[in-house]
Amino acid sequence: MSTHLYPEVAAHVMRVTETAHWLEWQDWADPVLQRPYEIKDGLLHVPDVPGLGLEWDEDAISAHRIDL
Repeated sequence: MSTHLYPEVAAHVMRVTETAHWLEWQDWADPVLQRPYEIKDGLLHVPDVPGLGLEWDEDAISAHRIDL
């Protein structure tokens, strides 16, 4: 199994998939996350926290808000 898109979610699936092969990583969400996932020595380190471990950086999101 390999992944494509939403790597922060796919990373959790890959951890429990016996046929995990390749996690395609994009850092697109990093600018709006409080603590982006860390890549160290070529490996993604998934935080040991409840849920997906993702929290929005509300200041960053507000800075790019457009009221329609």
